[in-house]
Amino acid sequence: MAQYARGAAAVAVIRLRNPPVNALSLTVLQALEDGLRRADADPSVKAVMICGENGKFSAGADIRGFSSLKRRGIALGPIISLIERSEKPVVAAIEGIALGGGLEVALGCHYRIAHVKARMGFPEVTIGLLPGAEGTQRLPRLIGVPAALDIITTGRHIPATEALKLGLVDEVVEENTVEAAICLANKVIGLGTMGRGIVTSLVKANIPVVALEQDLEYLNMGRKAVMLLLEREAMKMEQGAQTLDFHNPARLHFTVDFDLLCDVDLVIEAVFENMALKKEIFHKLSRICKPGAFLCTNTSALNIDEIASATSRPQQVIGTHFFSPAHVMRLLEIIYGHHTSPTTIATAMQLAKVLKKVGVVVGNCFGFVGNRMMFPYVQQAVFLLEEGSRPEAVDQVLEDFGFKIGPFRMSDLAGLDVGWRSRKGQGLTGASLPPGTPARQRHGHRYSPLPDLLCENGRFGQKTGKGWYQYEKAGGRTAKPDPWLHNFLSQYRDTHHINTRFIDQEEILERCLFSLINEGFDILAEGIASGPEHLDVIYINGYGWPKHRGGPMFYASTIGLPRVLAKLQKYSEAHPDVPGLQPSVFLKKLVAMGNPPLKEWMSYLSRQSNKL
Repeated sequence: MAQYARGAAAVAVIRLRNPPVNALSLTVLQALEDGLRRADADPSVKAVMICGENGKFSAGADIRGFSSLKRRGIALGPIISLIERSEKPVVAAIEGIALGGGLEVALGCHYRIAHVKARMGFPEVTIGLLPGAEGTQRLPRLIGVPAALDIITTGRHIPATEALKLGLVDEVVEENTVEAAICLANKVIGLGTMGRGIVTSLVKANIPVVALEQDLEYLNMGRKAVMLLLEREAMKMEQGAQTLDFHNPARLHFTVDFDLLCDVDLVIEAVFENMALKKEIFHKLSRICKPGAFLCTNTSALNIDEIASATSRPQQVIGTHFFSPAHVMRLLEIIYGHHTSPTTIATAMQLAKVLKKVGVVVGNCFGFVGNRMMFPYVQQAVFLLEEGSRPEAVDQVLEDFGFKIGPFRMSDLAGLDVGWRSRKGQGLTGASLPPGTPARQRHGHRYSPLPDLLCENGRFGQKTGKGWYQYEKAGGRTAKPDPWLHNFLSQYRDTHHINTRFIDQEEILERCLFSLINEGFDILAEGIASGPEHLDVIYINGYGWPKHRGGPMFYASTIGLPRVLAKLQKYSEAHPDVPGLQPSVFLKKLVAMGNPPLKEWMSYLSRQSNKL
């Protein structure tokens, strides 16, 4: 049978139980369906976790059931579709084995966590059968056709570590698989790190707040964290003869009831970067919130128009990209979509002003302004490693320039796995790559697989104790040069026949900074930002650009656009397959017009239709 129970923090736990290998008998299938429907109907259940009994997930269908006269229409396929369609997140905790129909059940879940010793596969081909519950469709969608064909046609059992590299599972753990799955299932809306900071900022600005969480356990945790933050802020304010009223429920109310948002004027959603989840929440907000309410999404890169498409009021949807910690960092990147109204933009800007933040309005594109400009900067840093430099050398040059932290220390701090998942989602790495794709080229352009290779080796940065640097322990803060990485880089260059060369400080600085600046000129030309000073404000207040340098675009104007152009042309000629080094058409135009001062740059653009 499949046992149903309420787990921690309103997670429904469905445990497959049919010794010795939890085969999916008709009884188990019926119980699994009943458990799923109970969870879906229970308003107190916020997520579902499916696991197996006695350290095994499931070995698949019970073949004896094929000839049973008692089937009465119960089939695995529709039950897996029921899992997939669930409005509540469903997580599979895979221990021991997930084979055949067992793996198909896991594929129907929204997330999968596996024990490091778990094995997965479709062995039914060895007895002349193919996966019958749409595993032949779901597996290729998840990991790509070539890798899926190999698994389906060979019947081999793949270990969890390989499954992680393929993208078949989202996480691998060495112990407590079920607890890790429950923890992941508990991640939907509200008072995570970003949400706590946003609530604190609003209360400090004397704005009444309704703080929403998904369940009472997380609400209580969030409340304690917010109160601690507010107490600290209150002590600071009292020193300036100000008071902070945050114990009054009329000023700050914590709830798990979504319906209490029905009368708020403005909502700020702060869940993690998952488009499907954000669209689900905005669809719900659109139904619950009053017609005049503004709907804001805290996102660092996702498409505002796609999020707005889930609502009946796209004109009132806007991006509000807070920077962590939100109650400390001054920058607020405000992103308008295709349908966002001028009133909504003005409201978001007024909110930034009330919060005493620096609000900058920008257009909707991947990464917006800040992260979009950061991409070529980090890309060049990695290319420099390929060609002969080391992480500590690159970081040192940029820290000497004035950054508080170089690109590789920054990457280790943020976690290399974050970018890795994004690249897998974009089809730049992993099993979805077409067979025969060159290791160092994507879409005809240069690509470095170095960060992907580090992730495949389990080097995610500070969280694992190893990344571009080594640390004293997992979660450690002290970065030390890693001989393993130096040797790895040497072997990598040999494998790809790259001649190691000495790279001086000037080239390191120029290739990183000028590629970032070059992207800024493209952003201005596209109308994503209304002026170079906006880019400078974003980088000084949100990305650690040294203030005494005046921001990237101001810096470019002080050293002279002809110099920036000449150096970009030089590096682009040396690396013709790197678009980020090819000089912006707008930069070329400004140089041709005699290198005008920064305040005149925008007069040389034909005005595009935008809302800035």
